[in-house]
Amino acid sequence: MPVDEATLDQPLPELQEQALQWLVDLHDGKPDAGRWDRYLAWSEQSPAHRHAALDAESLWENLGTRPHRPRRRTLPLLVLGMAAMLGVGSLHQAQEQGWLADQHTGPGERRELHLADGSTLMLAPNTRVDIRLDGERRRVRLYSGELYVEVAADPAHPFDVESAGVRMRALGTAFDARNDGGRVRLVVAEHRVGMSVGDQTLRVDQGQALDYANGRMGTPRVVDVEAVTAWRRDRLVFDGEPLGEVLDTLGRYHRGLIWVSDPRLRALPVTGSLPTQDADAQLRWLEQVLPVRVQQWPWLTRIGPLGQGRR
Repeated sequence: MPVDEATLDQPLPELQEQALQWLVDLHDGKPDAGRWDRYLAWSEQSPAHRHAALDAESLWENLGTRPHRPRRRTLPLLVLGMAAMLGVGSLHQAQEQGWLADQHTGPGERRELHLADGSTLMLAPNTRVDIRLDGERRRVRLYSGELYVEVAADPAHPFDVESAGVRMRALGTAFDARNDGGRVRLVVAEHRVGMSVGDQTLRVDQGQALDYANGRMGTPRVVDVEAVTAWRRDRLVFDGEPLGEVLDTLGRYHRGLIWVSDPRLRALPVTGSLPTQDADAQLRWLEQVLPVRVQQWPWLTRIGPLGQGRR
């Protein structure tokens, strides 16, 4: 059922507001089974708490999550309650989606890792990875988010980044890999990288990018590597990207949901550069460069046409 926008402009009942804040916290990219247990305990305090939690989950689901986020993790309360009582969580699903990943960053958090083989790995906000350096090859599994790696040369031990069924292999090079909900993008900063899906492999040279989406690889294209990887220097640079893709990126620096009330707005081209440190300034900037209205709640940011809604 679509969300009634007029409803969003009305104050929410206190318990429902609390339930929504629980959901925001539970989806912040920092897995913590204990928080799920506390949420379940909170939701079972009274029938009013239970109804508030169910209403909040329904609203969360109807609004939808940003495309770059993983599939919805909020399960019906009855299922969660049974899992808690029986002690059988969805461990396999948690592993596949990276909730138990070796390294994970939260909204707005950037992290640099110096690996034992001499390689350097930088994680963008809302990124989850596993790292394996044993055996005949070095491997990083990117579940979601974005990373930049400077690979230490070691021909005897290839360095792979695997994500959504894609393998990106390099010997001694630097490249950027991004996974937005199963859409994978490779950008090569130095030398070249082989990108493979099944038995198909394409070579991507320095200064090129290659995308994989909907089960198909595109073709290598020339990109501005400095602009694409500007997030490493606390900048975000856009050159005609559609608003939908821009919001995928900005969503890494915000807590809660970013919802576009009119899907046609997602195609608006966006050009400009802005810092990453001030999330609110990013949204004010959108209002300056596009005919849109931005409204914010603690758990939701709504992007609508100019003149719609009120501040």
